Amino acid sequence: MKKSLFLCIIVLISSLKVLASDGLKKIDESYDAIIVPGYPFSPSGKMNAMYKIRLYWAYHLYKNGKVKNIIVSGSAVHTPYVESKVYALYLIELGIDPDHIIVEDRAEHSLENVFYSMEIAKAHGFERVAVVSDKAHSFMIKYLANKFEHEIEADFLPARWRYVIRKYWNKFDLNIDYSKAYQPGFVPMAVKKTETQRKVGTSGILWTPSEKVSWSYGSDLVYNEE
Repeated sequence: MKKSLFLCIIVLISSLKVLASDGLKKIDESYDAIIVPGYPFSPSGKMNAMYKIRLYWAYHLYKNGKVKNIIVSGSAVHTPYVESKVYALYLIELGIDPDHIIVEDRAEHSLENVFYSMEIAKAHGFERVAVVSDKAHSFMIKYLANKFEHEIEADFLPARWRYVIRKYWNKFDLNIDYSKAYQPGFVPMAVKKTETQRKVGTSGILWTPSEKVSWSYGSDLVYNEE
């Protein structure tokens, strides 16, 4: 059995378990920042379900005072839209202060989402940080980190999907200018990297600390100062 297929099976089994027990427990801690890993974006006239799960949960945590800043992460990987910028545009439409949205636009893999974002968090002096994604994705990140012996200095706050659906799913009618997230000259990862290179990238072992940590803010998108 191929390793990729094995990983998919592990994630699926984990997903079934966590979906069966999705009780909403009180979150007592507050965080300086949360990291929201990216997801491919394709214009379709409606918000992708995975985007709803991750971003509505981030919105819930922010609006309820559980987090002060949101780091959105992801480059243009599979489509010509920078995933983190699409996230930022949606969060701005949800009413979150653009200056509290930090954009990380280099990550191409899930572990890189965390690695690059943690660099940004440390540069800002954020002490309490959590990763916010859907439950299956959160499990996959933790599984890969453990398998390849990466240390992640962040908590995980997986989205409570039933709560998100019940409270927020049809509450918003969001319309973003996704052209602001478009990357000219885009080349899909499947074209510029072989399958072996992509698998190695997924492991996170090719990532090295940045010589210069960089980021932008949601407000840069508002004022077109890219």
